[in-house]
Amino acid sequence: MSTTIDSLHSRSSAVFLVTTITFIITSAFVVARLVSRFGILKSRSWDDWSIIFAWLFAFGLTFSIDYATTKGLGKLDINIKDEWRPDLKKAEYAITVLYNPCLMATKNSILIFYLRLSKDTQSLLRRASYVTLAIVNLDAIVLTFLNLFQCNPVMAGWRQDVNGSCLSILTLYLASAPVNIITDLAILILPIPVLTGMSLPHRQKVILVFTFSLGIFVTIVDVVRIYYLQQASNDFETAISAHTRLGVGENFAYNASLAFMWSAVEVNVGIVCACIPTLKPLMKRILPAMIMDRASGRRNSHTHSTDKFGSISSQIGAGGRPNTSDLVPPPRTTPFFPPSLVPLSPLSDTHPGGHREDVEEQELNVMDFLSTTPGTGLTTLRRNSTGRTANTTYFGFVNMRVPKTMMKTRGREAFKYCIMVTILFFLWGFSYGLLNRLNREIAILANYSESQTIGLSAAYFGAYAAGALTVGQWVLRHSGFKATFITGLCIYGTGTLMFWPSAVLTSFAGFMLSSVVVGFGLSILETAANPFIALCGPTQYAEFRLMLAQSVQAVASLFSQVLAEKVLFREVRIDGQKHSTLIDVQWAYLAIALFTVILALFFYYMPLPEASDADLQAQSELLEIYPAKKLPWTGTSIIYTTLVFGVTAQLFYVAAQECLSEFFRPLLISYVPPAHTFKSVFTLDDDEDYLLLGHGLFAIGRFVFAPLCLMFKPRILLLVAFLGLTIFSAFIFAINDISQSFLAASSLIVFFFEGPVFPLVFSLTIRGMGKHTKWASAWLVAAATGGSVFVFIIFGVQKIRTIQYSFVIIFVLSLVGLLYPVYLNFGGPCVRHQVDPKTVRMGGGVWSRNGEEETRDIDDDRPDTPLRRLSRRVSILVQKISFSSRKFSADLPIVEHRETRDERGE
Repeated sequence: MSTTIDSLHSRSSAVFLVTTITFIITSAFVVARLVSRFGILKSRSWDDWSIIFAWLFAFGLTFSIDYATTKGLGKLDINIKDEWRPDLKKAEYAITVLYNPCLMATKNSILIFYLRLSKDTQSLLRRASYVTLAIVNLDAIVLTFLNLFQCNPVMAGWRQDVNGSCLSILTLYLASAPVNIITDLAILILPIPVLTGMSLPHRQKVILVFTFSLGIFVTIVDVVRIYYLQQASNDFETAISAHTRLGVGENFAYNASLAFMWSAVEVNVGIVCACIPTLKPLMKRILPAMIMDRASGRRNSHTHSTDKFGSISSQIGAGGRPNTSDLVPPPRTTPFFPPSLVPLSPLSDTHPGGHREDVEEQELNVMDFLSTTPGTGLTTLRRNSTGRTANTTYFGFVNMRVPKTMMKTRGREAFKYCIMVTILFFLWGFSYGLLNRLNREIAILANYSESQTIGLSAAYFGAYAAGALTVGQWVLRHSGFKATFITGLCIYGTGTLMFWPSAVLTSFAGFMLSSVVVGFGLSILETAANPFIALCGPTQYAEFRLMLAQSVQAVASLFSQVLAEKVLFREVRIDGQKHSTLIDVQWAYLAIALFTVILALFFYYMPLPEASDADLQAQSELLEIYPAKKLPWTGTSIIYTTLVFGVTAQLFYVAAQECLSEFFRPLLISYVPPAHTFKSVFTLDDDEDYLLLGHGLFAIGRFVFAPLCLMFKPRILLLVAFLGLTIFSAFIFAINDISQSFLAASSLIVFFFEGPVFPLVFSLTIRGMGKHTKWASAWLVAAATGGSVFVFIIFGVQKIRTIQYSFVIIFVLSLVGLLYPVYLNFGGPCVRHQVDPKTVRMGGGVWSRNGEEETRDIDDDRPDTPLRRLSRRVSILVQKISFSSRKFSADLPIVEHRETRDERGE
């Protein structure tokens, strides 16, 4: 890589100072930890020994970097003396070998700390820590041995006079970077759900924020280190060589110096983060004011004296009347620990009259360090708590109240929840568009065959059946919509990070695997997000809501394709030649992965409404839709017949959509004569612009059909859409001498009619499914796997006939899908009764189109008297009781995150 004018000065001094200073700070924290643990607490555990090993490795890493700076690290090749080079190569070899063990020991210390503190308490934290610990050690051991034996023979790694075959260490570092980032994020996020359920004094909040800020800083440093590793690679215009020896590139010592420096900063700051949670005993000895607030101490003393007997103010409300909150048992002060394991605190009930020095000798835990103060324990909530008081505060961002069942939400409340979930629609739309464009560029850079290129797209849609029918439906049925959102986001984020090593190595198998994981995660998201939008609000507006949300998805897909075309892939090829690897796209996927982490945390703390099987069955019966109703001409259940038709239509529709999207460009190119340019035949500059126009019409189709759902029956709109698909796809393949302009116009119209099909099929099919709604949602999402099968069929037809003739497959797929709206419109009044939007009757009242319950019977013109109003209210109450007593699956629990405020509001 060429050197710029402004970087001709030496970096050696800066690398030496930064590396040395951070190690000195790290050493001070390690000493403080050992004094606190070994000296004050007289306690030793595996996390302490692990941090000692981490410090020893960090010393070796720091010494190697500092020594290398005296031998030319950070200098240009022309400024490095020949006698320095052997020692410099040895130091560079030592740096590459020591980095991974140091990082492994640091992360091991933190994770063992989590395990020690979550023993017999937080099972989820404990299991997640074990999984993360296994990944960290497996990754570090493999990378350490690869770095140690990077050359054959081994001494070729640091001796230039020995011929040997070597691995590219830079390639290895870049390929393994996502695992490092994933484990960093896991270690950072794992304790957050536990910590946010604690009552924290102000100064300990400051310490907590500082610790997590350092953890975020470590992750940022890791990203910065990756950037400088890429800068150190001297061959951006082609794929990185798989057999490039360490340090042989031009000005490698200069270019790689900052990457080595940031590696040292990363491990040193990581050790500091691992030490901070163990320093409380030492701080209480030398700086007690730094840990404890005087005001909180007095308040806690008061709280302790009233916890045992109950405070008068909590038992007697305003005006001397008993407070209703006294009917609810007070929260336990140490719910995570059995009585024998409750951490001791000064002036505790366990040790009345105990002294501070005696208490400090006891083993401290994370709850004691971060939340408890003298005389109090941790305050949290039981999962199934039914009592709610005015002092309850949810960790939500919009609504501090307990959300009701989603079918009962309306107006602004329903709009708010739908807007939040629509963020997920934008996310998977953006990913879908980016993958479409990315697959073509990958094929060009890696010289993939056409069948391999199609296979990348097929892998994405093939994962939809696996994700929706396994993890998606199981989590949705057992844990609800919020848990499904978080699960899908975690898997999807992992898939986006997996793209990084695949791009570095230009591995077809890696791209296939990353596409499968991304599709698997997005299918889980869709399994929950689509029914959430359809169910959250008045039922008669389900199609309208889902159509708008899917419109956002289409816009996001178009936006990502424009971004990829005009920004990310703008300099991938110049004059048809390979110019760069997929560096910009790697960073785009890294940004998406970090965004999914933030989004998962957002949904964790955001109170969202849920819907149990009993709620869904009750709504279906209010709509007078019952599984026992049969089709008169087949004798089969109406709702199950509708489900089969709906899943089949969705399968063939998605297949037709992907076939058109995949082969629209080749179709247009096949009509360009050899002596003409694309622009001379078609109006736009190239085929990519036509594809963007087609996807734009796809989005416009959804926006146009959304308000039409409020004016016409959705089943009629679905019939119109499928008729448009069938007719215009027939024009494409049936007319042999079709003009170029009519061919393009017909194809673009097919894009337009494709837009509204998916949301219409989905919302119509799940209406009235009752307790089987979640299973129906999973099958409808799994039907997207049709996009992975029929693209190979149409590709095979092209090998036998022409590209134009192969579009007969799209016509047949549309024709089969047309059977579903024909069934809905002409299958009889019972079928139309199931799928047509209607107001929900409850007792003598009716749920109106705006979601409000009207008490007047719409079929009765008699005067509304007080006696009749009372009769209707009694009827509604009886109806509610009858539904609540039915035997369906248990209501989903609402996981609450709240803190009990002090009586003084503090």
